[in-house]
Amino acid sequence: MAKLRVFLDSSVIIAALLSSRGGSFYIISELREDFEFQTNEYGLREIQRTLANKFAHQLALSSQLFLLLGMARIQTLPAPSKRERGQSARYISVNDAPILASALKYSDALVTLDKEFFNSSVAIVAERNNLKIVTPKEFIETFRK
Repeated sequence: MAKLRVFLDSSVIIAALLSSRGGSFYIISELREDFEFQTNEYGLREIQRTLANKFAHQLALSSQLFLLLGMARIQTLPAPSKRERGQSARYISVNDAPILASALKYSDALVTLDKEFFNSSVAIVAERNNLKIVTPKEFIETFRK
């Protein structure tokens, strides 16, 4: 049986880097065998920018990012096309449109800490496309065996 494809928003990956006690780290470290984790090129660049801008004093985080991606076998999807980003921007901010576009196209679930993904218009388009959008806590409660 195919594994559930789970898109991890940059907020979840950053949270996992910053704390080994939270739900984000638990998902990546303990549930990695049960799911196919994904992010995209845009999300990866967003993580790198955030680490450089907000956590420049914690140089080890950049190295830990690549260790975490490898340990959890997080697949990096291509960035969505301009057309796909534009379609998603009808439901969410331009900054989050690339995340939504990739999750809608490639994933069964999107795990995020970003509240913007929980607005009603995003919920409607996600439901129409069979994409479940959840927080790390909801993901753990729903999918932990």
